Amino acid sequence: MWIDLSHTVESDMAQWRGDDQPLKLHRRSEHGPDSHMSSSLEIGCHVGTHLDAPLHFLAGEPGLAELPITRFLGPAMKLDVSGLSAASEPGPLGREILDGVQLESVAFLLLHTGWDQHWGTSRYYDCWPYLSGELAECLASAGLRGVGLDTPSLDDYSGHIAHDVCAEAGMVNIENLTNLAALPASGFLFQALPLKLDGTEASPVRAVAWLNP
Repeated sequence: MWIDLSHTVESDMAQWRGDDQPLKLHRRSEHGPDSHMSSSLEIGCHVGTHLDAPLHFLAGEPGLAELPITRFLGPAMKLDVSGLSAASEPGPLGREILDGVQLESVAFLLLHTGWDQHWGTSRYYDCWPYLSGELAECLASAGLRGVGLDTPSLDDYSGHIAHDVCAEAGMVNIENLTNLAALPASGFLFQALPLKLDGTEASPVRAVAWLNP
C-alpha cells in the first residue's frame, strides 16, 4: 500500500518567510472543441514538500541532476516525537530521542513531530521543532542517506547548523512532509524523487511510502 506524504501545491500557498518567488499555477488553455487543457507553473525550488541536496548549504557538491537516484529512496523508519513538540514554543529536538533506536538497517529517518497540523496557518512558519546540533551529528554519523521532517526546516528560522552537518555527511533532507501519522514505526520504503534540475540545490517532490515492500 502506498501512503502519500506530500502537501498539495496550490497558487499563493504559504512559503518560507522572505521567499519572494511567487507561486502560481497558470491555466493556459481549457478543454474545448479545438483545444485541450494546458498549464504552466511559476514556482520556487523550496516550495511545499521538497528535497534539499547538500549543495543547498555546501558549495562544490553536485546538483540534483548529478546525484544517483538511489540517494532519494530506500528503507526507512519513522520516529514519533509528536509528544515532545506539543509545547506552545517548540524548540530543538535533542539527541536523546535516538536512545534505543537502531538505524543500521535504514537509509532514511522520518521524524513525526505532528507540526503538519498547522499547515495553512500563520503558525506553521512561525516556529517549529527542529534538529539540535547534537542530534544532527548523531544522524550524520549513522550513515543515513537522508532525514525528513513534517516541519519547514531542519533548523530554526535563522539557523543553519543541522543543514551544515547533514550536508557535510552527504545527506539529503526532506522538509514539509505530512501524513507521517499513517506510517508504522518501521518496515517500509520511502521515496522522494526530485526533478532532474541541472546544478540546482532543491526541488519539490512527491514523497511517498510503500508499506509492503
